[in-house]
Amino acid sequence: MAKNWKKGLIAGVLSLSLVATGFAANEVLRTPDVSAKSAASHAPGQVKKQQQEQSQLDEIIKRGYIRVGMTGDYKPFTYLNPETNEYEGYDVDAMLELGKDLGVEVQFVQTSWSTMMKDLLDDKFDIAVGGVTRNTDRQKTAYVSQGYMSFGKAPLIRQEDKDKYLTIEDINKPTVRIGVNPGGTNEVFVRQHLTKANVTVVPNNLDIPHLVADGTYDVMITDTIEAITYAKADSRLYAALTDAPFTNNEKGYMIPRGDFAYASFLEMWMDEMKLQGRFAEIEKKWLE
Repeated sequence: MAKNWKKGLIAGVLSLSLVATGFAANEVLRTPDVSAKSAASHAPGQVKKQQQEQSQLDEIIKRGYIRVGMTGDYKPFTYLNPETNEYEGYDVDAMLELGKDLGVEVQFVQTSWSTMMKDLLDDKFDIAVGGVTRNTDRQKTAYVSQGYMSFGKAPLIRQEDKDKYLTIEDINKPTVRIGVNPGGTNEVFVRQHLTKANVTVVPNNLDIPHLVADGTYDVMITDTIEAITYAKADSRLYAALTDAPFTNNEKGYMIPRGDFAYASFLEMWMDEMKLQGRFAEIEKKWLE
């Protein structure tokens, strides 16, 4: 009797163990299904699909306006006219054309050369324009479009000094006073190539040409296009070396990187602007 009781107890324990083991095994087998679904949603193909579905281009069209970041201090590309409180310039007109082709309104957003990249990454605007120089440093962080205008770095000087500052060596002296705007490629050039000159950072880029003209500074290093613009407006100034500048560069437009649909549209739009002569019309208005 005692033996039978013990056998029954052992059999019962074994049965419960088998049931528990089977339940646990069933749960173990089910768990990978949940993980597999989670992993599948983050697989490269799915992530790419999600990115395509979430293009900023779609968001711009959906909201009905595009936010354009510009400094407003870089003639002839962007200028915030204090009398009208309106932006004007080459890239202002170009962005109005972009708005028409997108079927949306254009909202201009104030930025600065020092904060432009951060403002773009912080989603304060959809595109940065206004004399933006294409370079690999910017391309590391954002997407910079194809070029739409060629230029180079050159000195804006006084007319009376037009034969005085013709080389880097002529300018790179402690006696030469240079005024430069902060945060952009002009300052980068000055810091790299004019280390011996007497450099002053002037917060407002619009002030520098006048300070060169009145003798406060001797040289403003800027783009050939801006130098020519100021020399035309003020007979005291001279745009030197515009036919043989210190560098060779192009202007482009800058948007957040990693958005294939948005970048593709921007590139095709620029191709069409060139092909249909619309860039040429804007250039004639602001540069000739």
